[in-house]
Amino acid sequence: MRITALQPQRRNKRRVSVFLDGNFLFGLASETVAALGLRVGMEVDRGKLDDIAREEQQYQALQYAFLLLSYKARTTSELKQRLARKGFAPDIVSRTMQRLIELKMVDDEGFARRFAEDRITIGHKGKWRVRGELLKRGVAKEHIEDALATAPDEKEAAREVAEKYLSRNRRLDPDVLRRRLYAFLARRGFSPDTIRQVLGVAGDE
Repeated sequence: MRITALQPQRRNKRRVSVFLDGNFLFGLASETVAALGLRVGMEVDRGKLDDIAREEQQYQALQYAFLLLSYKARTTSELKQRLARKGFAPDIVSRTMQRLIELKMVDDEGFARRFAEDRITIGHKGKWRVRGELLKRGVAKEHIEDALATAPDEKEAAREVAEKYLSRNRRLDPDVLRRRLYAFLARRGFSPDTIRQVLGVAGDE
């Protein structure tokens, strides 16, 4: 079999129509054509066609990963799951992740640090809550613990949450208010020690 034509597609100039022995075979990204050095007159066999298909899948997987990352940062686990759901083979997913790591577009350790800081200072969540959310995102435990160790103190966030809660519920019986505030802070993931300290300050006030 011989490549007899490589024609840019009308609707998408970044795609190339490949013709073998005068017949259209499939469309490829121009990057795939360049990466494999495809040219008119090249002889190809079944093995070469499989290589072409695999290279195109690799390109499409990487482009899909770029698209996902353009919306927001994601963990290694999240990207693997999304690529697998899209239908990419395990070896394609593995190579894609390796490439993203080389490009420094995926960094679970850095993701965990930024996530913990934002969730505590902006989201006003406790470290227990942050730990659980990072675990769900597939971040390794050592990265999570390192991130929490360097994250801002959660007490300030807990105090801000408590002040807002108290301002909305001043009319409640003090004992009832205290119990409800404790439960509210616990649901937001603050540790028992932090909650007790905040409740002590709130009681003094």
